[in-house]
Amino acid sequence: MYKIIIPSILIIFFLWILLQISLEMSIFKNPMNYFILFILFFLTIKLVKEKQ
Repeated sequence: MYKIIIPSILIIFFLWILLQISLEMSIFKNPMNYFILFILFFLTIKLVKEKQ
């Protein structure tokens, strides 16, 4: 399940960053970016724990 979820979230996050760059928005001032990074970090940790 996580083999599909994590790459899809990464792609969506990458496209979101590209959209912000193209619209000249500040990447570091947007709290949604930090929330997505937190989710990715959490899912990666969960994936590593399940593999063990």
